[in-house]
Amino acid sequence: MKVIIPIIKNDMIASGFNATSDVCIYDEDKPMDEACIFINWREIIPPGTKITQQLKAQGILGVLTETMQLMALNLFRENGITVFKSVGKDLYSNLTLLSEGKLEYYSVSEALENNKLCGGECSDCAGDTSCEK
Repeated sequence: MKVIIPIIKNDMIASGFNATSDVCIYDEDKPMDEACIFINWREIIPPGTKITQQLKAQGILGVLTETMQLMALNLFRENGITVFKSVGKDLYSNLTLLSEGKLEYYSVSEALENNKLCGGECSDCAGDTSCEK
C-alpha cells in the first residue's frame, strides 16, 4: 500500500496537510531506503481536482498524519482511504510502526477533538496553541 504523509524537512510529520506543501509518498512494498518519494502535494493533486480520486489514481490508499479534521476524515474514509494517526512527529519511527502494523487508525472522536480546538471554523487550523481565535 502507498501512504501519503504531510512532512516538514523530509523527516518530521507536519501537523496536517494545511501546515505544509510537502509530502512523503511511502510505498511499503519497497525497501526502506527507496520507500519514500518527497514531493509537493500539488504535483499529484492539482487545484480543482478531486483529492480522493487523484490519490487512488496514484495507488495511494492511506494517509498518515498528526491531526485530521472530522470532515476530511469522513471524506477519506467514505472513499476507501485509510487514515493512520502518527505517534509523535518523527517520520521514520512512524514508518517503522506503520510497517509493523502498530499505528492506530484515526478515530472520529480524535477528529472531533481537533474541531473543538478552533470551534471547527478555521479552514487552516493546525490544531496548535498559536490559534488566535
